Amino acid sequence: MSNFREALESISESPCSEHPGFSAALACTRCGTFICAFCASSSAGLCFRCLHAAPELAPRRARLAASLVDGAALVLPSLLLGVLRCLALPGEDAMQAPAIYIPAVFVLLVQANLIRGTGASLGKRLLGICVVRSDGRPAEVWRIALLRNALPMALCGYCVWFGLVDALFIVGEERRCLHDWVAGTRVMKAP
Repeated sequence: MSNFREALESISESPCSEHPGFSAALACTRCGTFICAFCASSSAGLCFRCLHAAPELAPRRARLAASLVDGAALVLPSLLLGVLRCLALPGEDAMQAPAIYIPAVFVLLVQANLIRGTGASLGKRLLGICVVRSDGRPAEVWRIALLRNALPMALCGYCVWFGLVDALFIVGEERRCLHDWVAGTRVMKAP
């Protein structure tokens, strides 16, 4: 108990890093720098440096690996079910059965639930990256599902070259694919 009191006293005796005339009320939730009550109320408990620090962009390799993981999670269960159906019923076309697509729908629902909470699909969570809006705020599920995923897939159905053009945009300085520009999003390292 005395350690807790000593910690509180040391905080209250320390000056704020941004407002030297004020005593600290608490420590920054990210870096531990002492901040005053004004800083804490106006910046969600972050010091000035942490509040305005730009998050680091996700590496291109991590984005590719996350995309491959998400694609495998979507396709492999249905493919496995189709192969098992072919082995069980050799005379029928496996991909004509609606039951083959049930795992894909389940995976899409799970992915939507993951995205809703953190802005990161299964692959992005595994690789420590997430999707945010271009201004840094959390991206909405509809923005990610429709503008970043469904629209590019639909356009690839009409023009196969769109997928290549979309992917080539990632070589730019901002590491944003064409679908990121359309959706107003960027992929960052997860906090």
